[in-house]
Amino acid sequence: QKEMETHAGLVSDGGNPAPTKPGMDEPRAGADAAEAPSFAGPDALPVPQPCTVAGARKRKAPATAKVVRKAHKPQVEVEEPIQMPVYYGRREPFSRVRGNDLENKCAHLIGELPLQLQSMSLVDLQLWIFRLFRLHPETQDLGIKGFLKQRKTDFFDEESSEPDYSLEDYPWGMHEFLTDKCWSSFANKLKSKKHVTQKFMLYVQSSEVKHYDILLKAVHDDYSQLATVMLPGMEFLASSRYAFRDLVDDLTMTAKELVHYLTGPLGEKISPAEAWRARQFALEREFSTFYDSHNFAPRLLKEIARKNPGCFVDIKDAEVADCKGFRVLHRMFWAFGQCLQAFRTCRPVLCIKGTPLCGKYQGMLLTAVASDANDFSIPVACAIVEGETKESWLWFLRNLERAVVHQSDVCLIHDYKRELIDAVEDLLKYQYRQWRKAESRWCMEDLAENFFAYFGDKKLLLIFKRLCQQKRRHKFGKIWKELDELTSTYMAEKERGASGEMQQESVKHDVAELEAQSPCNQHDYVKDVKEDHADDTKGKITKFSDWISLKPKEKWSLAYDRDGARYGIMGSDIADIYKNDPVLKGITCLPLSAIVEVTFRRLVKYFENTSAAANKAIGNPSINFPERVQVDMNSKMQKSETHTLTYTYADEKNARGEVLDRKFTVKGRKREVTVHLKSEYTLSRNKSEGSTVEKTATCSCSKPQLLHKPCSHVIAICCKIGVSAATYMSPYYSLPYLGRTWSVNFDESKISRDYRNIMLFGCTTTWIPDKRLECGLPAFVTSDCLATVMEELEPQCSTGNVSTEDNQGSTTRLEEPNQI
Repeated sequence: QKEMETHAGLVSDGGNPAPTKPGMDEPRAGADAAEAPSFAGPDALPVPQPCTVAGARKRKAPATAKVVRKAHKPQVEVEEPIQMPVYYGRREPFSRVRGNDLENKCAHLIGELPLQLQSMSLVDLQLWIFRLFRLHPETQDLGIKGFLKQRKTDFFDEESSEPDYSLEDYPWGMHEFLTDKCWSSFANKLKSKKHVTQKFMLYVQSSEVKHYDILLKAVHDDYSQLATVMLPGMEFLASSRYAFRDLVDDLTMTAKELVHYLTGPLGEKISPAEAWRARQFALEREFSTFYDSHNFAPRLLKEIARKNPGCFVDIKDAEVADCKGFRVLHRMFWAFGQCLQAFRTCRPVLCIKGTPLCGKYQGMLLTAVASDANDFSIPVACAIVEGETKESWLWFLRNLERAVVHQSDVCLIHDYKRELIDAVEDLLKYQYRQWRKAESRWCMEDLAENFFAYFGDKKLLLIFKRLCQQKRRHKFGKIWKELDELTSTYMAEKERGASGEMQQESVKHDVAELEAQSPCNQHDYVKDVKEDHADDTKGKITKFSDWISLKPKEKWSLAYDRDGARYGIMGSDIADIYKNDPVLKGITCLPLSAIVEVTFRRLVKYFENTSAAANKAIGNPSINFPERVQVDMNSKMQKSETHTLTYTYADEKNARGEVLDRKFTVKGRKREVTVHLKSEYTLSRNKSEGSTVEKTATCSCSKPQLLHKPCSHVIAICCKIGVSAATYMSPYYSLPYLGRTWSVNFDESKISRDYRNIMLFGCTTTWIPDKRLECGLPAFVTSDCLATVMEELEPQCSTGNVSTEDNQGSTTRLEEPNQI
């Protein structure tokens, strides 16, 4: 499709040319004339004749007929294109706009309608408006109405002295274009007629059109407008205006489910493209347009922060030159106070994830997720940024550090991506960081995707995950050795298969070449081919150790997790958090303000339900731990019955006679382990209160150190000496901490749908999106992303996944020391 022509020819109020923006291709003549509008500037418009008005049309009276006429062929009149004024920018509702409200009262452009006006459908008219105003092809809230007034004149009206401005006294006829029939009725009236003076104009309104001039000022001169083309499903929306409720309530519906749901009420099967556009239309009717949400979202966040103390909000925007009160929204960060408070009694681990938005504008949703004792997720903080870059990740992490307060050192578990890893390293190296100490670990699932992208075998993938999660180092070494052997065999077979295919192709190519060469050159040519092939085998990764050698063990393996910073969390629970989490699932397809609103409302119900379950467990005397911890402890208790306490060492005491360390040897089914029960005493400032003691357990199996809860060996000793195993468990796994986590109060009444009409005190800012972030043709993604993308539209999809490029590249290039 061709893009629009230069914008210098557009006429705005007062007859001044609109600001010149990036050049567009001129529309083609002939067949393309109906596809792209042409714009008339002040110099391109026909010179008004006496007794005519702008935007009007009048035909001259025929010359006086002669008495004797000569026979002649009828002349075919050449129809002239119509110069159509298109007004925009009124503040009142679309339904209240009348013809008298437009002329000389609001801005307008003038565009040239196609010659075959009557053959245009309503969708064609919409596309014409899209090109005229450089609107995004996914604009769905466009309203168009036409105004027409006309006056009939008699045969001798040309000689009368009555001026044409008397047409101003005639009332405007209004036509709302809801169907093709409505538009055709208006278009037919624009035909050239004898003895008729006409005046006509269009009025358009959408969320983006009202700031048309400001949007163009906000983009740079190198901005290239998306080609406006006929999109699948536009006819469907033009003829159907249903706000399907289920499309809003259930955001996880797949493309197939959308098609099945919509087929019922419409009575005919629709395409996935039409179903996706119906979903977008329903979302915009429920939550406002994607364009307006950029203005509503900051207002909503500020309103929530005002009503909920403890919230943290940061908005990054930029002012628009010469447009006071307008700012381009770039980034948003928010952390609800209730979630920040809940995290203080969770394990000090935050899983950092990012996923692309699926709406009208490009962007990434970044989240920091915590887990309670039952491994229930809590979205601690969220952000919307323009993309995954080191700068955007670092901005998110620094805001996260400012917002999050925890009594223990925080561990960040994140994806294996260069931009994110560099941002985390910069954060941890920062001299004035607020966290006392922080650790960085990699998500097992994301690293496993990179492993599979290189080796491409599911069996090897499962062994690699088992290696990552192994807690005992001697078993870790055995699995590593096994993985080395299997990957070496797999890569050798893969190389032989690839070499066979290459040789077959090479032989065919060589035969053709050798037939054209002289016999004296054949031997040297074959020799060169073999030498090149031998050189290709040098330096390739042939086994797992070669692939993993540059990745520190402490970053990806549980067995080498220093100080147990992970608390056993490998990232597998949050790998599909945007699909399965009760708060975050399906929200990437929503407008920005709806993302904030929906997450807040979901959190209200989520905290209410989970708090009730936690309180029920606390009130049950037969339950000693949270549900998942209890199941784990019961399993270890049964296993501890097979252990035997073989030796008890002398207790290590301090000068005050307090026991510091008790050492035991426990024999399991296969080997013996050494267990230390340690006590650390801290003197209180108030001598009357004595000292406090912190008890910890270590075992040569490493599980208590890594998970911060007793293993079966420690439990066996506790049963032998009559001590509760809970003594040597982190308080983050206790019922009191679980109750405190979910005891915070989320009040749904503190968020109102009236935020769209809120004018915050002292706030006169209007936020607009960055037009450069407009997505291209719709990818027709739903909550299942690319799994259900139509095959013919697959090349148009863009998921924004950075790691995908790395994965694809890893199969064709060597891994460099400083490259991921």
